[in-house]
Amino acid sequence: MTASSASSRAALAAVAIAFAAMGLSVASPGALAFGLVAQLLFAAPGVLIMRRIAGVQAGWLAPMTLGPLVGQALGSAALTGLWAAGGRGPWVIVAAPAIVALLVRPAGRLQGRWRLPTLASGDRIALLLLLLVVPLIVALPFANVGAAVPDGQAYRAYFTADYVWERAVVAELAKGDFLPVNPYFANDALHYYWMPHLLSAAEYRAVGSRVSLDELLLMRSIFIDAFFVACLYGFVRMFVARPWAAASGVATVTLCSSYEGAYALWSYYQDGIPLGQVRYLNIDALSRWFFQGMPIDGMQRLLLYQPHHQVGYAMGLLGLVAVARRARRYDPAALGVAGLLLGLSTLISSFAGLMFTVAVGLFEGASVIRRLEWRRALAHGTAGAVPLAMAAGLVLLFQYVDPAGSVLQVGLNPVAAHRFAWVTFLSLGPVLILGGAGAMAAAQDNRRDVLFIGALSLTCVGFYFFVDVRDHQNVYVGWRVGHLLFMGATVLFALLFEQIATIERPRRNSMIALVSIVLLGAVPTTAIDIYNTQDITNRGDAPSFKWTMVLTPEDRQLFEWLQHNTAPDALVQVDPRTRDTATWAYLPAFAERRMAVGLPISMVPLEKYQQGSDRMSAIYEMDARAAYDAAIQNHIDYLIVGAPERQAHPGAEGRFDSIPVLMPLVLRNATISVYKVVPEI
Repeated sequence: MTASSASSRAALAAVAIAFAAMGLSVASPGALAFGLVAQLLFAAPGVLIMRRIAGVQAGWLAPMTLGPLVGQALGSAALTGLWAAGGRGPWVIVAAPAIVALLVRPAGRLQGRWRLPTLASGDRIALLLLLLVVPLIVALPFANVGAAVPDGQAYRAYFTADYVWERAVVAELAKGDFLPVNPYFANDALHYYWMPHLLSAAEYRAVGSRVSLDELLLMRSIFIDAFFVACLYGFVRMFVARPWAAASGVATVTLCSSYEGAYALWSYYQDGIPLGQVRYLNIDALSRWFFQGMPIDGMQRLLLYQPHHQVGYAMGLLGLVAVARRARRYDPAALGVAGLLLGLSTLISSFAGLMFTVAVGLFEGASVIRRLEWRRALAHGTAGAVPLAMAAGLVLLFQYVDPAGSVLQVGLNPVAAHRFAWVTFLSLGPVLILGGAGAMAAAQDNRRDVLFIGALSLTCVGFYFFVDVRDHQNVYVGWRVGHLLFMGATVLFALLFEQIATIERPRRNSMIALVSIVLLGAVPTTAIDIYNTQDITNRGDAPSFKWTMVLTPEDRQLFEWLQHNTAPDALVQVDPRTRDTATWAYLPAFAERRMAVGLPISMVPLEKYQQGSDRMSAIYEMDARAAYDAAIQNHIDYLIVGAPERQAHPGAEGRFDSIPVLMPLVLRNATISVYKVVPEI
């Protein structure tokens, strides 16, 4: 056995052990096996499609790195078609990837159209070692999701908003309605890009109560994290020859993107505040908390709680690459494939898909104008526009966007402009420094093949300053812009590392030292973030919520009672105003029941939810008969009085208790009362 072979085996063993331990920390062995089969079923057709496109001579690098998420995206689209046609049984989990597999043979006609990476001797060990980034970031946080604690079940608020939202969406999708119902507003569709969550919903329907929703969601996140990191590796290898440089580029951007942690430690030290107090900071949003600027989340947060965005980002990035890396300047088929990938990105992560589409337009448009090739513009524009138009049509058909009001805002974003230079340096200083150096290295080597990163960067800058999603406090665009810039920066980092490797030793050592200093300054942000994200012992108060949400035994009793004693489409109401940011998804996410009106933080515009929540809150202040009449008018089946309602509306329980015929008490424990609203005959 050669030293290289032994190293590869050791790396494979380390990855297998790390991922197995991580999987078993979030799921039972049976649940883990089920999740593994389902995720690999969806990934496999994408691998085979990429194998046909790359060709046998290229080896398995492109198929194994780029293919899994292609399979996931296409599988989600096929599953959506089956769902729309009425398919609901476990068979759809097999049928959807089987449909995608029909594309494997015709995909061979696309061979030779793109310059894809070929397998090199160091790729196996480089990719395997890179995959260890996933357990490094998410193992402890995932292990503590929904962990049993003495006073109940704990969910760390660092990613409660995203994770609980995903939980609510999947629970609603699993009920099987098409179009999916909005669990936060009666008689309304779910205005959200729900397609990437459909596989989890199909899994949940298939296993019922045998596997918990937490197990399914966390397992899927682990697999998507691994696929996404591998996809970034394959992406970077298109532009660098050295596997170690590609792996280093992805790893350093993922782990070392921000100076916010270092600033917080320095600031606390200067003010005499114990450094341990950083556990009470949303560290990767310090630019927002301290300086009221635009927050930019690092890549580590993408791995923690946004699997759907990872798939959407990957499709958008591959769509951009399909245009930039095509072998022939005139190739409508390549633009058609790019349009398909961008359409998938739009269906999976709509705002990111829009940004990638604009970047493709900038890149291809600049090329057309430079050469005045108007025939190419017409042919390529038509080929790319057809699948994009189909995706846009599906977005409208699926009612992703609420017609109640405009979603996008165009104009200068005041948050983006506020203290821009300092906030930007804090949020992505290492990427600016090393990415800029990598861009200079590319320019010195006349690397025109990476010009598409410039188009992506220009798009990000334009959206950062002049486009926003309303009702998100002017900060939504920062999250998407940051992630897209970081993905592009992986190539620039890798190019810089490759150039440093060619420099003579004395100067090379100096360059390595400088790069190390730049990167080490960013380590505190990620380290603090990983610690804080798993710290369910932190029961302190954040500005508008608690750092750790604890579902008490009484809460769990309520959820179990509702799931076993009420219809899946029952409307169960709390006071959304008193709960607000604390437990806004309390019922849809954990009881898996709809509300007449709620206050979801992920659906916009919010006005109708705010107005409806005022109506719901008023019910708890009315006299008994008026409250009953209001509940009937809003089609409410059950009214809940918990600690928040009791505190905000003294006497509500007494008023409801006074009409036991119309509103009988059906459950009462130490903290919660549930009243059934009985329609008058």
